[in-house]
Amino acid sequence: MLPDEQSKIFLQYNYAEMKSLCTQFLTVVTAVLVFSLAFSEKIVEFQKATTLTRSLLISAWCLFFFAIILGGLALYYVALTGGQALANRPELYTATQTTAMKRAICGGGCFAAGLMALMLSAIFMAFK
Repeated sequence: MLPDEQSKIFLQYNYAEMKSLCTQFLTVVTAVLVFSLAFSEKIVEFQKATTLTRSLLISAWCLFFFAIILGGLALYYVALTGGQALANRPELYTATQTTAMKRAICGGGCFAAGLMALMLSAIFMAFK
């Protein structure tokens, strides 16, 4: 069965943009997590750091990890929307698209909170 006009438009624009957004988001979050792990000793000297500073850094890493999970779930739901659009099921792919966007927004929130925690840990260490 070929997709109808509404499904074609969805696949051409919404699906492609959402998929691109999710993959780029995952790339950025993963890069920031790896960068912060690799240079953690430069950000926070663990031997001299307070418990709060260490906790903020670990919280940042956990938030980045949750952002990666949520971004992966968003990408999964985006893939589902593509299959549902190809099957001409607009009642399904609109709900699944909403779920994908909610996951992506929550992942973005975790990423922003992780960046704030990372910055605060560096600031606290600088003014110690």
